[in-house]
Parts: sequence; C-alpha cells; structure tokens
Amino acid sequence: MKKIGSIVVFICSIVSVYAQVDFDRPEAFLFERKNRLLKEVDSTDSDQETVSTKNKTFSLEKEKEYKAYFSAYGSGYINSNAITNSFIKAYLYTKSYIDSDLKQQQVDRLKKSNSIGVDLKAGIYGQHTFKKIRVEAGLNYRDFYSSQYSADAYKLAFYGNSMYAGQTASLDPMSMYNVNYQTIYLGVKKTVGKKQNIQLGARLGFVRGGRLQRIHSKNLSLYTANDGSYLTLNGKFDVAYTDDSTYSAVPSMNGAGLTSDYFFSIKGKQSELAIELLDVGFVRWNDVATYKGDGSYTYDGIAIDNIIGGNGIVLDPVNLATIFENMGIHKTVKDVTYMLPSTVHVSYYRHLSPKVTITGGVRQQFVHGYIPKIYGKLAYYLKKDFVLIPTLSYGGFGRADVELGIAKSFSEHLLVSANLMWFEYLVAPSKTSGQGMSVAFSYYF
Repeated sequence: MKKIGSIVVFICSIVSVYAQVDFDRPEAFLFERKNRLLKEVDSTDSDQETVSTKNKTFSLEKEKEYKAYFSAYGSGYINSNAITNSFIKAYLYTKSYIDSDLKQQQVDRLKKSNSIGVDLKAGIYGQHTFKKIRVEAGLNYRDFYSSQYSADAYKLAFYGNSMYAGQTASLDPMSMYNVNYQTIYLGVKKTVGKKQNIQLGARLGFVRGGRLQRIHSKNLSLYTANDGSYLTLNGKFDVAYTDDSTYSAVPSMNGAGLTSDYFFSIKGKQSELAIELLDVGFVRWNDVATYKGDGSYTYDGIAIDNIIGGNGIVLDPVNLATIFENMGIHKTVKDVTYMLPSTVHVSYYRHLSPKVTITGGVRQQFVHGYIPKIYGKLAYYLKKDFVLIPTLSYGGFGRADVELGIAKSFSEHLLVSANLMWFEYLVAPSKTSGQGMSVAFSYYF
C-alpha cells in the first residue's frame, strides 16, 4: 500500500515536549491581587479601611507601593481532548515503541473532531513608574502549535492506509498552525477613576517571525484503491510553510510583524474584575512555499514513509514536494500575512477571608480546535507571603484538568512561583491528557 497516509501524520505528531497555553501567574496573588483582608479591626485607628461581610468585618492592610519590578519566566504546556499522557510519554519523551494496545487506547478516546495544542514561552520584562504611569518593556519567545484532526486521520497515521482499501477515509476536519516568533515590546498602564480603582493598559510590540507551518482544509478525504496502486485526495486545502527543514529552537528570520495586548480591570475592596486581550497582531512571512488545491488529485508514485522530519516536528519539504508534484499540484513561493494566535481572558477575583481568595474565569483562544476554557481557583494563604493555588478547569485543547500554583515572597522583594500540571500524568496517565509547568522569578523595588 502507498504510505501517503503520512500526509496527515503531522496532525497528530506536530508537537514537542512543550505544551499548552493556559496558565496564570501565581505570583500575582502575592502582589497585584494580594489578599489584604486582616482578622482584627483596630477601633482606635480612624484611618483604617474596613470591609464588611454578612458575618464579619475585616480591616484592610495598606497597599504596598513599588517603584519598579523585573521578572523572568518560562512555561511549557501540552493538552489534547484525545491523546493520553501515556501516548505523549512514549511518543515524545522516551521515543519508545508504541504497541497495539497504546494505539487502540487512543482510538477509544477519539471523536469526530480531535485537537491538540502546544505552547512554549520564555521571556524577561520589567516595569517602572513615572508620575503614576507604569511603563513596561519586555522580550518574549514563543513556539506555538495547534491542530484539529479526524479519527480517520489518526488511524491513517498510526495504522497505515491498508485498512481503508476500497474505502474513503474522512480527513475532515483537518487544520494545523505552527508559529515560532520573538517579540520586543513597550507598554503602559495607568490607574484612573474617582476612586483610583480602574486600571487600563496596552502594549505594542515588534515581531520577528521564525517558522511558519500551516494547513487549512475543507471537506478533505482520501480514497485508497483496492490493490493499493493509487490514492485519491479530494477536497479543498491550503498548505503553507517556511523552508526550515533543519529544526532549530530559534529559526532564521523569515518574517516581521506587529502585536498588541490590552488590559482592563476594576477593583473593589474585596474583589476585582479583569479583562485581557492578548497577542492581537500579525506576521508578514517572506518566501513561503504554498500548495493549494480544490478538487480531486491522484497519487500513484513510490511509497513515502513520512513527510515530516526525523524529530517529528517539521515538515520534510523534499517528500512533501514529491507527493504534490506527482498529483499535479505545483508549488508557489510568495509573501503571506497571517494573524497571531490571539486570546481573550475574563476573570473575577474575590477575597472571602484573610486566608482564602476564589477566582473564576473563561479564556478563549482564536485557533482551530480550541473551545472556551472555564476554570476555578482557590488561593489559600498559608502565610501572607506564601500561597497555594489549586485549579480545576475544563476546555481549551483538553477536557478536565487539575493544576497547582505555588508562590512565595522573600524579604518583600523577591517572588518565586511555579504552576504545575502533573497530577493527572502521575496518577492516571492512560486515562488523562494534559501536562506542563511554568516558573517565574520577580524582583520588586
């Protein structure tokens, strides 16, 4: 049988050991959203702020002002609504043999539409206050993947197309977006309003585009002849990629663009509502190899084992070109513009007691395969400078997930934090998806 089933293998394998896009900064609960409720009310202090609930009255700790801060961070997450942690471990980490039971385990979880998402981030940034306006500057690195694929696409990739002899495999939906880019940006934040409880902010950045891989399709299917002598691809598709056949963490510059972020929050004595719109921008990519088709295309050439590189991440331009040229689809090279994977995030915070803060929120990322992610957090202050933040969530690229955030401050200046998503990986790897972590170091002046 022809092995053109590999034309869809990267939909399932276009991932690295890094991962998913959903996390908050745990250190924010010790600084920007710090719980200022205190147990005791000093009746002799007339200037003391208080907040009352149905049963209690709390005093409020005075907000500590700072002139500037500096942070360094890194994060990596992966999540899927189908592929299990056991499969990810075998395929990505240990590079071990994937047996029939493990393959079937994934099949049992597949739906008509399946997704996987990966996000790797790292950066440094800082803020300084000038006359009540915070000026922020930073440098960010990002490697992002998302893909949406059908059950038949998975079976073709890991079982081959012989099982579809004389049949048509549905490759709908099929989409993939991989972008590697770096950003240098400048932003401002300002507190406004009569009560000085509204904060507005915006950032504008220059984007250096490194690597692009993109597939968009509609009503795509693959027919395999009974004797395997030919295969026919039907439907509409658009494949575009920068020719980065040798994978590197920081590819050579292949494009440039702009990005922007927007922030709004309103605070009360006991609560806060925040809205963020992130990564609103584009990259103009240079000399992008593009293949487009809309119709029926037949492949009857030699068998090709794979169209992705040996590391399971980037496309192999030689094999890809061979397949498409055999089908009569010719490559064009042109400049193209694509939007960055932007995100909208709405969250609400409320301090219930001096030790407990609850948070609820929803996040939507505008890429194929992502559904609104709803989450709830419970920040428990072991001490005023040490907080644990367990999180339950559902959605995004995955299903239900459990995370744990930890943040600790030292000498009221240094903050160290981490957000961990390993519980499911350790406890039930064959029945769950989603893993990753973030770490951050911040110093306040």
